[in-house]
Amino acid sequence: MPLPSKQKMIYSFLMKKIRKKNHPGDRLPAEALLAAEIGVARRTLRYTMSRLAAEGIIDRTNHGTFIRGSHGVPEQPDEPVSILVACPDYITASGFYSSYLTQQMIRGTMSAAVEYGTYVVTIPISETNNPEDINWLQFKHLRKDSRVIFSGTWAPRLYPVLAERGCRIGYICDKKGLLPCFLEHHTDVINYFLDDYWRCLRDAAVRLHADGARKIVYFGRSRTDISKYGHDYFLGALQTLGLECDEIFYTLYEDTLPFPETLRRLGKFYRKIHFDGLIFDSNLFQEFPYPLDFFQETGIPFSTRLVLNVSEFLKRPELPTHTRVLHRPQKEPYREITRFLLSGEKGQIMRKLEYQFPLLNEFFNETNFKN
Repeated sequence: MPLPSKQKMIYSFLMKKIRKKNHPGDRLPAEALLAAEIGVARRTLRYTMSRLAAEGIIDRTNHGTFIRGSHGVPEQPDEPVSILVACPDYITASGFYSSYLTQQMIRGTMSAAVEYGTYVVTIPISETNNPEDINWLQFKHLRKDSRVIFSGTWAPRLYPVLAERGCRIGYICDKKGLLPCFLEHHTDVINYFLDDYWRCLRDAAVRLHADGARKIVYFGRSRTDISKYGHDYFLGALQTLGLECDEIFYTLYEDTLPFPETLRRLGKFYRKIHFDGLIFDSNLFQEFPYPLDFFQETGIPFSTRLVLNVSEFLKRPELPTHTRVLHRPQKEPYREITRFLLSGEKGQIMRKLEYQFPLLNEFFNETNFKN
């Protein structure tokens, strides 16, 4: 079972102290001293001490508490954290957004791995980007307690093998619920999941309203899941907020439209509606070679409150500082996933992943996207 938040804090504190000593027979400070150092009651501390004893990490005797042996202690890792990607050239083969998410996964994992004095390797699952064509040699080194991270559930034949070997698993996926193989083998696993994530359009409308917008519209690509399933959430939010609401406020365009034409249609849309809040799902996924200015091309006022998806459009210099980003957090969740895997903590943890709406500069600072 996963630990409650306070017990998790105590567990992490004690594991760090044990790792620093990490010699069989080393004695830990007395309970009273440890409790005072952590800032908790001795009764609260004893629960976690009992768990460490049950896991074979410490011995509790009448003469004190001792580290049982290096076999029971998650030592400074002598094995890297393994990140699974679909194929060797995944960053370039997968398209803009999947590439961006993979980069953020690696950044988050690396930052936590460095904290624990270890490193990260990426392992391609398939040479051909085919989940049925797995190169099993790539995984022969993975064994009990190997730390393995991936995104999505793209390779269903692989995950039962990892579970059978007793690997520690961390991943983010689009659906709630752990994979059956992890439940069957009682895998130590942490999973962040997106559930009904197109309701982010509701949350984006609420955010724009809080920023002062009173006439809010959505202009998005027709083929994305958010556009396909977000309609009722968006218009429902406008009604709940007591704002003007009409079907035309939810307008879609073809994904393949050239970007200048996208801006032309957006400008026409503005002249018809005169909105002051815009959720714009841009289709600009490569550097744009032409010196187009968003506000000049569309006629949209600079003061318009904006929420933009992650695309190359975010790098446009004319965007105001009040611009917000429709941001699916990736770096920070993978940082937390990696910390769990390296901490030695046991359990099966699921956490819901929510879209966020940071200001543009906040987004750049978190993701390093601008560079």
